[in-house]
Amino acid sequence: MHLSLGDFHPVADGETPDTRLLQQAIDQIAAAGGGRLTLPPGRYRSGCLNLPSDFELHLEAGAVLVASRHLADYQQWKALSCAEKSHNVLLYALGQRNLTITGQGHIEGDAEAWFAAEPDDQGYRVPKADRPRMIVFEDCEQVRLQDISLIHAPMWTVHLVSCRHVHIERLTIDNAMTLPNTDALDIDSCEAVFISNSYFSAADDAICIKTTFKPAGLRRPARRIAVSNCLLRSDSCALKIGTETWDDIEDITVSGCTLFDSNRGIGIVSRDGGAIRRVLFSTIAFSCHHVAACHWGKADPIFISVRTRDPAVLPGIVEQVQFSQLSGVAEGAINLHAAQPGWIRDISLNQLHLRQTVAQGVQGQYDVRPPCNPDSPTGMGLDNAYRLDKTTGEAYGVERYPGGLPGLFARGVENLQLNNLTIQRPEPLPSGWHPDSVVLLAD
Repeated sequence: MHLSLGDFHPVADGETPDTRLLQQAIDQIAAAGGGRLTLPPGRYRSGCLNLPSDFELHLEAGAVLVASRHLADYQQWKALSCAEKSHNVLLYALGQRNLTITGQGHIEGDAEAWFAAEPDDQGYRVPKADRPRMIVFEDCEQVRLQDISLIHAPMWTVHLVSCRHVHIERLTIDNAMTLPNTDALDIDSCEAVFISNSYFSAADDAICIKTTFKPAGLRRPARRIAVSNCLLRSDSCALKIGTETWDDIEDITVSGCTLFDSNRGIGIVSRDGGAIRRVLFSTIAFSCHHVAACHWGKADPIFISVRTRDPAVLPGIVEQVQFSQLSGVAEGAINLHAAQPGWIRDISLNQLHLRQTVAQGVQGQYDVRPPCNPDSPTGMGLDNAYRLDKTTGEAYGVERYPGGLPGLFARGVENLQLNNLTIQRPEPLPSGWHPDSVVLLAD
């Protein structure tokens, strides 16, 4: 069945809710065994919509699906997974198969409605409670997102949870660079995921591969995930694996990507017990610079960190990670940081070129947030990210490199292989820079 929303006579003024008509059309297609719903040009304001199997949502050029500003419009369906203490979502599916979203139109989050107008002293704009994610698919199979654009998300934009056989191609996500927790794409406990030829820009992580804490029926590893030929921009981390690692993450490949105008380039962060292994990054260009203090990272092109978040939970190891043919410019250093020797092992950097540049302001710090905050030892989120250490005046986890800023810093890493590594540094070295390009510490 193929229906056009125009046949249902929506208001399409961008303010009056069209939720009821949208869900009516979706339910009619589901009752017929599946099909396509086309949104013609217009602005369609909506609350949560529940999507069925064998369904395609197609937005024509000029069609904009706009998320409601009102919490009451997100009460009929709730995601099982929780993100930033919220279960609200605009487009939701649970346990469905053959789900597709396509078209030249936009899905718009109306993000400004969900945040304080001005940032705090660390550059953080405080959000309202229960912000909605834009797309959450849980335990779904055969998912395709193609050509569509998502803009101005107030929370995580696309969150795929425990899904299988996912294809994402020519997807655009463009969020405000001043709004926290607006991850572009979160791949959470998914298997067989292919992401290509896409553009993701967000204040938070552009792509994040993770295994969050979730109901038992959704707990599973993340594995067989490939990212290729994407443009990624982030004031947090352009491409991150972790920090939530409640289950293993394995067999990840990232190739042919450009990580531009970002804070941290590549991040691998283990905190919650799941191991990260068999990861390959190849043919990647990066540019990394310092941003506001509220964002984790200090302009690191590559960052690997294993340490506890909760003292009762040992983090999983990070092992068998290869970096090959990476090049770019950064104001920070490559940082491989294990809280205990051997928690990071079997790491190789091959044909890697880093040009370090001088930054305005503080340089020579590194950032291993989220740490174990002694004031809130089992806390998550803000408790473990923005509490200040009174002895340093910095957030817990922000430290200074011993001896100054190096080009590569490794602590507690077993079997680190460096082949054809070149680090170009300013001459003469600025004050506060380490005299050695490479600093390796056993523990």
